[in-house]
Formats: sequence, structure tokens, C-alpha cells
Amino acid sequence: MDEHHTLTDGPLSGIRILDLSRVVSGPMAAVILADQGADVIKVEPPGWGDGIRFLGASRNGLSAIFSLINRNKRSIAINLKHPEGADVVRKLAASADVVMQNYRPGKIEKLGLGYDDLKAVNPDLIYLSINGMGESGPLSDQKVYDYVIQGISGITDAQAEFNAANYSQDVESLNGQKMVRSIIYDKVTALTAAQSITAALLARERGGPGQHVRLSMLDTGLYFNWPDLMWNHSFIGDDVELSGDLADTYDVHKTNDGAVVAHHLGADTTPYSTDQLMEILATNDIPASRANKRHEVMEDPQVVASEILTTFEHPRGGKMVLPRAPARFEGTPLTQRRHSPEVGQHTAEILEEQGLTREQIIHLARSGAIG
Repeated sequence: MDEHHTLTDGPLSGIRILDLSRVVSGPMAAVILADQGADVIKVEPPGWGDGIRFLGASRNGLSAIFSLINRNKRSIAINLKHPEGADVVRKLAASADVVMQNYRPGKIEKLGLGYDDLKAVNPDLIYLSINGMGESGPLSDQKVYDYVIQGISGITDAQAEFNAANYSQDVESLNGQKMVRSIIYDKVTALTAAQSITAALLARERGGPGQHVRLSMLDTGLYFNWPDLMWNHSFIGDDVELSGDLADTYDVHKTNDGAVVAHHLGADTTPYSTDQLMEILATNDIPASRANKRHEVMEDPQVVASEILTTFEHPRGGKMVLPRAPARFEGTPLTQRRHSPEVGQHTAEILEEQGLTREQIIHLARSGAIG
């Protein structure tokens, strides 16, 4: 970090991150750091860019998910398979604090952009690798999305309803298995990756070395599941008092105009309105909330009072609403500095910062190394 750099743009202001990752787990980790002030350079293939640009709800070619997990970043379009494109990445890595990638094991090394390759040009580099299943084992080379980790980690089984009194490790629950309708392992891997990067940066700041940080979605998923979903499998031996899941103790309770989430109440709640039931529960100090429909979340009085959501005008997407960065730093407040970028929007700007001349940039563009 530049010792003369101020922290007025967030606690990570002055940290430069070269993000080679794609889709969700890597880019979401990077946006956490970007929101906190880091200069994140998103490396995308020329032309289409990151495939996440085309996922889900969109307007004028801008997807909502891309807009959130790629804000506060700059985009450079580089063909990593082109020798001169790989050379550009190595040049950028020489002045970066962090490089991130989420290719399958062995893929990035074939491009000459693995940890050992980039450590050679920057010994102090923090290099983060995210993969699906780890670097060894029968599934290590498999392409992985969130639903794959949901299956192998056991959470689809946890969605089944168990009778706590009859629970045993031999219960057949296949018929009750369900997917979680959110990409939870992509997102929890991103959170873990962001924290791991800041931990490695802190260690380096204290005099430690640059290092390779490895992280798999499977590792993260099991760590995430274990405290509650796997408590019946944590003790070795037969003398264990088994228990139902935490989820067995709470439920969605219907009212005459909606629903409320609370512990099992043991009573018929349908005669009450949502407001009435919430008032009764609050009077008795029972933790509860409205079971909001998704379209109701933005108007929930607590969400509004907490000023969690921000409305802004995106150059391509128009008027949008997205959440602010969740951590609120009193001494180094955060700001949204940039909208999500177009593919290669900052290519020339970034290369000029690296000292390349206009002629060199034109040559790289004509050769197909950059876009």
C-alpha cells in the first residue's frame, strides 16, 4: 500500500486488486473489497466479457446481479490465451497487491498465470485461488456451480422435515430433499474469500510474506453447514444425545392477511392480522418478523429506517435500487465511486497507468491481445 495514500475512500483505499475471476464467487468477493475502497481491476475477455453480464433480470443489456457485484471496479478486456495478453496480466500483477482467480485447478497455470508465475514478478503478491471441490480427489476437475455444492454438502437433506423424537442417522429422507432457492455457497465463499484476502494483507503489513491463499466452495460449504446442520455428526461414538435441527423450532405462521416468522407458537394464528400478531409477540418479547414477500422488502419500515437500500441512476440500466455495503466504517466511510463498468471500459486508462504508449496499446488491440 502507498504509505502516502489516505483512507478517505474507505479502509482499503490504496490496495490494488487484479481480479481474473468470473461469475459470482470471485467477483462478489472482489466487490466487497471494492466497496471498501480497493482499486479492483476486473479482467474480462474481449467482446462479451464476464458471462454473469447476461444472467437474470436486465434492462438495456445490464443485468441486476452484474450491476451489484461489479460496482466500484474498472474493467480491462484481455485475451488471456494470447501470449501478449498474458504478458499484460503479468505486467499488471507486478504492481498489484492481490490477484484473484476462480478457474478449475490447473487451468490458470496452463496460461502461465499461476501463483508461481506471478510470484516471480511480484514476491509480495497475495494470490487467491477459488475452486469448486478442492485441488485433489475424484471431483477436483469437475465444473461446479452452487447447486453442486448444495448436493454434496448435505443441505438438500437439511431442507427435509424431520421428527426430532424419531431422528436417527439412518433416517431415509430422500423424498423430502429440496434445493435452497439461493446461490448460498457462491455467496458464502465470496464472503470467506474477501475476509481471507484482508487477513493475508494484514499478515503482510505486519512483515509477513506474500502468499498463495487457496479456497474451495466445498471447504467453505462444510464449514458453513457444520455448526448446526451437522451437530448430530460431530461426536464420534454411540453415546450421543441426538437432536432435531434448529429449523425444527421455528416456522412461518399464517395470519388472516399475511404471515409471520417466529418460534413454534402452538396455537392457531389465522384469526389475527399480521399487525396484531406482531404486537402480541413483541409484548411478550418473542423474536419475530413479518414474512415479507420479495416485493415488500424495500418498503419494510425497518429496512427504510436503516437506510440499507440506495437508489441511483445507472448510465445503461437507468434508475436502480441496490443495497449499500453492509459494514459501516465510522472513521473511513464508504462511498459508491463507480457504476459497474462496460467490457474493457478502462483498458486504455489502466495500460497508460502502467506506462504503455498509445502505439503499444494500439498494437495490442490489433493483435487481439486486448479489446
